[in-house]
Amino acid sequence: MKKGIAMKETAVVLVLIILAVFLAGCSTTGPAGQETARDTIQARYEYQENWSFGLGCYGKVSGYAYNAGPAPVDNVAVIFNLVDTRTGTIRDSRSVFIGTMGAGQSGTFESVLDGECTQQYRVDGTIVK
Repeated sequence: MKKGIAMKETAVVLVLIILAVFLAGCSTTGPAGQETARDTIQARYEYQENWSFGLGCYGKVSGYAYNAGPAPVDNVAVIFNLVDTRTGTIRDSRSVFIGTMGAGQSGTFESVLDGECTQQYRVDGTIVK
């Protein structure tokens, strides 16, 4: 009986060590609360790296955009590029459509960017309208 319990404990410890090594590359990157602006539209966003069995390592971008101007703005979108910090190459890119924003109006957004666990990334956001 003791031998069977010891083997189970060893297996659990090995699985935990493998998970810790595998997840070591997934961490928060970039400064919290990054901002981008164009004309009267401002966006504030955060990037967090995550891991799941279905997606592997991925980055989640979430935040909000705000129209600080006196007039509505049509067709507002924010483009996010996931950039490898070592090479400067873009790993993934997503466009988040926000739509028409009235004066003083804000809207939230969220998107997923595909990354690799062994790389370090930053996210660059650009407002288009």
